[in-house]
Amino acid sequence: MEKIAREIAAKITGPVKRSVPLKNYTSIKIGGPADLFIEPQNISELAYVTASLQKAGIPCFILGSGTNLLVHDRGYRGAVIRLGGEFKKYCFTGLQVVAGAAVPLPLLVGEACRRGLSGLEFAAGIPGTTGGALVMNAGAHGSSLGDLLVKAEIFSCSSQEVHTYLPEELELSYRKSSILPGQVVCSVTLQLEKRAMAEISAVCEEFLQYRKIRQPLQPSAGSIFKNPPGGIAGRLIENAGLKGCRLGGAMVSDVHANFIVNFRQASSEDVAKLIDMVRTEVAKKFGIKLELEVRLLGY
Repeated sequence: MEKIAREIAAKITGPVKRSVPLKNYTSIKIGGPADLFIEPQNISELAYVTASLQKAGIPCFILGSGTNLLVHDRGYRGAVIRLGGEFKKYCFTGLQVVAGAAVPLPLLVGEACRRGLSGLEFAAGIPGTTGGALVMNAGAHGSSLGDLLVKAEIFSCSSQEVHTYLPEELELSYRKSSILPGQVVCSVTLQLEKRAMAEISAVCEEFLQYRKIRQPLQPSAGSIFKNPPGGIAGRLIENAGLKGCRLGGAMVSDVHANFIVNFRQASSEDVAKLIDMVRTEVAKKFGIKLELEVRLLGY
């Protein structure tokens, strides 16, 4: 591992680090060390890094802002790649914006509002990066990123090429896309529309207040489960009597039952056991198997 770290560090401009605790990069503040932590600054560096890791037989994981992610306390035996540099840039042209995968979604919402461009209001307050939002087709209030997508530039680790995908090619649906682990979103192009800045700001403020009131302030990974067809995961969990349920340092939020919060130095095992308990109880009482929205790393 030391050898490949030195080789990559000599070829890219971004940092290459060893044994980086991932709890510092996840919203729930849980996670052991990654063997390697690499930040390529452009597509050519990303290509070099992924090719080098493949040649060395080292698995890799693309990390966005660390939301919707639970990392095992043992950490990750591989390389975590976090996009930087060129991937953090964005450009507005007319009614469209081209945003790098590492652009924070809240930043993009604010910049669109400042220009009187509507469409991203639903994302006000949603943490995460633009690339991660596309992979999970993030959404709220009846809208999602896929509704705005014109095209996406996606890098293939296997072919070492960047391909352009249209929305229909990505099979976008509720919290899903066909983007595979071996594919890395580089940029997205979104179609917006003109609207008075004051109107956009009002909607964004309304959604921000909605989140503040209805979602916990303690560290969490966001929504743990996807809403099942015709149902609401949080309501099912609450009706199963699990709101406020604790296990170790983890707790089913007493604000929103579809959030598990790290209220007292929770371990990944605390959270994982609580997830299993919730799924078991909901299945027992309502015959519904909840599907995870949060991703697991190191399990």
